[in-house]
Amino acid sequence: MAAIDIPALVKSLRGRLGLTQEQFAHEVGVTFSTVNQWENGRRRPQPFLVKRLIEMEAASVEVSAGLLTRKEAQAFKRRWEVVNAAEKKELASTPVAHKFRQVAALLASAGKLGWTETLGAEDDLVWERWARLRREYHA
Repeated sequence: MAAIDIPALVKSLRGRLGLTQEQFAHEVGVTFSTVNQWENGRRRPQPFLVKRLIEMEAASVEVSAGLLTRKEAQAFKRRWEVVNAAEKKELASTPVAHKFRQVAALLASAGKLGWTETLGAEDDLVWERWARLRREYHA
């Protein structure tokens, strides 16, 4: 699988949809800061979000004028709301131990996914909190 240029993908998609970073973040279900970090190449979205962004890009390319019509944008928004609701329901029904195993597997495979940027202070804090949660959960 070819490497995906996440910053270019997000900027292109956001531009085609005619959304600000804040509006795009709301539509995708993440924070403004997350979208900003994606566009600046400081972070990568989770794999399921990458898949969604690629789907969004493919759908937006089909629009000949380059921007979605109001009706298309509303239909798109409704679809995203349904998908987000389904994912939230699935996450709520997943046992905590399973969630920890998934996060541990994702973190262990980060290098294989091309997430090789050096750890910053924020990343160190996340790792520290993750370790504390594991200790508390497994105690």
